[in-house]
Amino acid sequence: MHFLAPLRLAILGLTLAVSTHGECQTHETTGKASGKSSNHGAAQLAALQLRADPAPLSARYAVTITPAVKAKATPVRQQDWYFSRSAEQVALLKGNIDEAWHRDQGGNLRFERIFHEDQRTVDYSAGELKTLNVRADWTALSSFLDPLELMSLAVKSRSGRGPAEQLHLVGRSAGEVVSVDWLPALQLPSRVVRTSRAHGITRIELKEHATNAPSNWPKPGVRSADYLHMDASDFGDMDYETVVKKSEALDIRLGWRTAHGHD
Repeated sequence: MHFLAPLRLAILGLTLAVSTHGECQTHETTGKASGKSSNHGAAQLAALQLRADPAPLSARYAVTITPAVKAKATPVRQQDWYFSRSAEQVALLKGNIDEAWHRDQGGNLRFERIFHEDQRTVDYSAGELKTLNVRADWTALSSFLDPLELMSLAVKSRSGRGPAEQLHLVGRSAGEVVSVDWLPALQLPSRVVRTSRAHGITRIELKEHATNAPSNWPKPGVRSADYLHMDASDFGDMDYETVVKKSEALDIRLGWRTAHGHD
């Protein structure tokens, strides 16, 4: 399972993608790979320099979504997204919906999805995630992009050295042409462009980053401090609720649920 399918930026805006270490290993070692592909995998891992627990930081991304030609009546959308990671939390704030993963000392993960328009927070406990067969990997969450997807792209060029090193990767993923500029030192992309006939073009560009977020950036959990919490395990008894419908729709698009969960 892919931080649940490779990260589908063009469809959802960005709902964090998930993969497991085990799947990554399987991808590299059991794909009837030749020596050439195995060498490629090892070289790709070395180039990306993926780390299990990258250093804490906060980042601001500018996002532009240009609809496909057939949907030209839909206007171009522009947003600022705020990404943050620490040893205990990975969060993405993207306008009306925030998403945050939390890790306890035992390594257990829970997830919350915050709907600002409805002033509701939906909680997914570790047990509920297990019930939904969601297996989240902290490395994938912390890197903004699914490592499996990064591994599938080809390194086309490399520039800079040390902290300034940047890799340019290109390839196809789930029917999209994907271009990524990857910063190994930050363990983050500086630029992502996804192009597809169905969904148009999504551009995500890193504008600022800091160990500690500037005071004028939104902080995870602050705006939603007084919101009503809803438990995702109770959705079966609350399918009439607007927020439940919204959250389930996102779950379905991620592959966490089927489209007829209540039938």
